Amino acid sequence: MKPAILAIVLPWLALAWQDSDKQLKDAGVCARCHVISVVEWGVARHWKSGTNCVACHGVSEGHVIDERNNVKPDRFPHAAAIAGLCLDCHKDGCPKSGQKASCENCHHVHALVNPNAPPPPAAPPAPSIAASTQRRDPVAGLPSETIVPGLNLTMVLVRGGTVDLGSDSILNARPVHTVRVQPLYLSARELTEGQWKAIMGPRPGAPTGSNLPVTQVSWEDAQAFLAKLNESVPGGGFRLPTEAEWEFAARAGDTSGDALDLKAPRPAGQGKPNPLGLFDMRGNVWEWCSSLDRGYPYDTSDGRESAITPGLRILRGGGFADTASWITAATRHADRPGRRLPWYGLRIARSIPGQPAK
Repeated sequence: MKPAILAIVLPWLALAWQDSDKQLKDAGVCARCHVISVVEWGVARHWKSGTNCVACHGVSEGHVIDERNNVKPDRFPHAAAIAGLCLDCHKDGCPKSGQKASCENCHHVHALVNPNAPPPPAAPPAPSIAASTQRRDPVAGLPSETIVPGLNLTMVLVRGGTVDLGSDSILNARPVHTVRVQPLYLSARELTEGQWKAIMGPRPGAPTGSNLPVTQVSWEDAQAFLAKLNESVPGGGFRLPTEAEWEFAARAGDTSGDALDLKAPRPAGQGKPNPLGLFDMRGNVWEWCSSLDRGYPYDTSDGRESAITPGLRILRGGGFADTASWITAATRHADRPGRRLPWYGLRIARSIPGQPAK
């Protein structure tokens, strides 16, 4: 690609990335297939003014065309038809030239960007993240691993993508449905007693062994830990994973079936990692997620990721005291946010700097 074109395209993508979650939701079913068009539309005056896919392509009612519920647009405007649609808003034609035809000669039909104009300013630099290795992910262009200063805590890049959440055989995990997960970092191991102590100080009556996963911590305890961690590490961004993020990571080929014969948690990281390099995604201790206990389908817009709304909070992964049937990627368990049990622990997530969480 020519440097001049890159100078225009890359800032588009940088700006679009910041609002990608809302854009994909607003685009609706169109986003299932037309991802690039949604990205182009996402940096447009069209999107900012509330003009969406339906305005140009129709509501597409009754046009489901296959078993995946893909939707066929009512209209495919081209050439002169595009100019006609533009005139619905720009009745006097182009604000600069007065032209009322061939708008696409100057403007991308989704992005409404003038290719001859200077590129928009790039997004401000994001807080840095310290790489624990020189390896960079070839797709995301980010460090494949980072390390949290002072904690010796390795975090693994999870690229994100789509995942089928749930299980038809588990009552509270129905129906199986597809969600999109944004890239994030996830700690390679469950948080240990030693790492908790480094931030929060000693805990009276806590289990001994600094490499054991921290247990007997509540969701509220986890929030207090993360608040202090974010204060102490430049850039912050540490949080609990959503249950969608957790299941996305757990489904990455993990078949370890951890800790079925244990009577107590084993040291963090002694199990087998999954293909992402994440240990103990199944078994060892239950891991708190950020999500409220709400029914499926999973939808962030229903308030389930609110940090201040009261209600039960989700735990994932199963624990050392559970049978094999509980230790699956789809199993959902919920408890009071103040509850501390010997098999409750956590794994922490970190948002990609400059990108919306979740």
